[in-house]
Amino acid sequence: MGGLGMIASDEFSQYYAELLQGTYDCVDRIVLNAFYPLGQTGGGVRSWWRRLYGDDSNLDDEHLREMAGTFSRRLHAFCAKQGIPIIEARARDRKHELAQPHEPNDPKFCGLFFVIKSNAPAPVWEVKRNGDGLITEIRHRKSWPYVRHFFFHLIDQEWGHVTIRMCGYPPFGAQVILNGHEWVERLARRKRVVAVKNGNCFIEGSDFSKISRLAAELNRVETIACLRKLCERWIYHTCLCFALPNVERERSGFVYQYSVFQLELSRNLLFWRGTTMDEVYQKVIDRTRAPLDLKQVKTIFGFSHRPHNTAKRGRERTEVFKAVQAASYDLTVFKVKWGNLTLKIYDKGGRVLRIEVVVHNAKELRNGKMLEKLPTLLQRMRDMLVRFLGTIQAAHVSFLDEGAFEGLSEPTTRGTRRLAGIDLNKARNRLVVDAVVALSTRPNGFTVAQLAETVRQRSGQDANMYSARNAAYDLAKLVGKTLVRRIERSRRYAADPPGVRTLCAYVLLREKVIKPLLAGVIRPCRRPPKVTAPLDHHYAALRQELHRTFETIGLAVA
Repeated sequence: MGGLGMIASDEFSQYYAELLQGTYDCVDRIVLNAFYPLGQTGGGVRSWWRRLYGDDSNLDDEHLREMAGTFSRRLHAFCAKQGIPIIEARARDRKHELAQPHEPNDPKFCGLFFVIKSNAPAPVWEVKRNGDGLITEIRHRKSWPYVRHFFFHLIDQEWGHVTIRMCGYPPFGAQVILNGHEWVERLARRKRVVAVKNGNCFIEGSDFSKISRLAAELNRVETIACLRKLCERWIYHTCLCFALPNVERERSGFVYQYSVFQLELSRNLLFWRGTTMDEVYQKVIDRTRAPLDLKQVKTIFGFSHRPHNTAKRGRERTEVFKAVQAASYDLTVFKVKWGNLTLKIYDKGGRVLRIEVVVHNAKELRNGKMLEKLPTLLQRMRDMLVRFLGTIQAAHVSFLDEGAFEGLSEPTTRGTRRLAGIDLNKARNRLVVDAVVALSTRPNGFTVAQLAETVRQRSGQDANMYSARNAAYDLAKLVGKTLVRRIERSRRYAADPPGVRTLCAYVLLREKVIKPLLAGVIRPCRRPPKVTAPLDHHYAALRQELHRTFETIGLAVA
């Protein structure tokens, strides 16, 4: 199967390998922060100003605002001369969608084609002087004011559509926004690899095996130098030149450094049949939503893309409806968000199922943020992706080993400490198991305090009834059963997929088998409903057989 051997395997893909035509991993959205190191402190700003003008006698708020105004005037004059459209975006406008109608049709075009301006909050320096006119302090304003930002949309020969967002106020912080799929598409075109792209995804008709190899090149160390060249190719001569001409920039030593701000990594599974993909995906949602505590499952009907409908002033939010259209499909977003990390699954086209890891702030990964750390960050995200799919698969398909049912309630030892077993007939133990399964998707694990808080939310108890000390005792019992492990050199715990699979199996066995069957046997038969699910037919057959079994063994049901 194309591409399956080129990427780190996961339990979910292996389980459905016979249904997959191909798969590939690809870095999607990349956002880099460009910053001038001296511009991050008041003393650094003063030193840079002295290099630029010779002294700091004219360093004040007025001259800082004047520099921002010069940036705007020069840019407007340049766009008017070159015929480049420049517009002002309104609140909640999606900048990328505003630029799409203006993208050049010429495939050989390279350069700036569109500029958007808008206001956004940003850190602004203010200069304090004493009565003698001497600088006493240079600090950021307590509240970030709204200042002008410019979005430079340009076409690069290697990376395609690139957006550079730059603040018009010194020290001109910037963000470089890229898309890994466009880089892979252009590389495939140069190497004559068949790549059929729909939106932001490669679909049926593509050579998934070769695309997977091309996308893997983004994970190499050489990508760091490639990204740095891209930034320096455009940010100095296309954006910063309107604020600091090259002569002034070189004289003052203004040089950007780059760090990683946001990253997206996706695994894309191409099924042989679209109906099979939809059936598998809906089963995953139905079986894992309750045990994983997935409250953010969003279904959008009748659109070939994800719309962003927001309630406007004086209007009610548009109701969700389902429209039967040939060119549309049901888009279901399966999302788990923990702080600045988001894990989600959604269908991307007729036969492609995408599993995506989104890092909204690279600081959350705790592996450093500088551009040199990019391969480490991507490897960390890949491990999160495989673990997420393993957890989903464990909650999706659960099983119990022989003897595991009796062994769970037996006592165990942890070192010299003897611990009680786990009796799921007790409500407290069931709440702890549910909480552990719900917290199993946390990429960085969970703490005892977080487990206690989750249990209290589910039970409605206060801290006096279930404290962190109680959670530590219950967690020790799960560790003794090897269902949960402690992360080395930390006070955090993690529930690996094998443990999640066992815990989910216990929950399913009790909630979906034992309780419904006993309730159906004890309660008198009523008129069956008009609409029944396939599971209801299985319950009815099992109840009839259970009645005959009770009669054979002599068990009376009252």
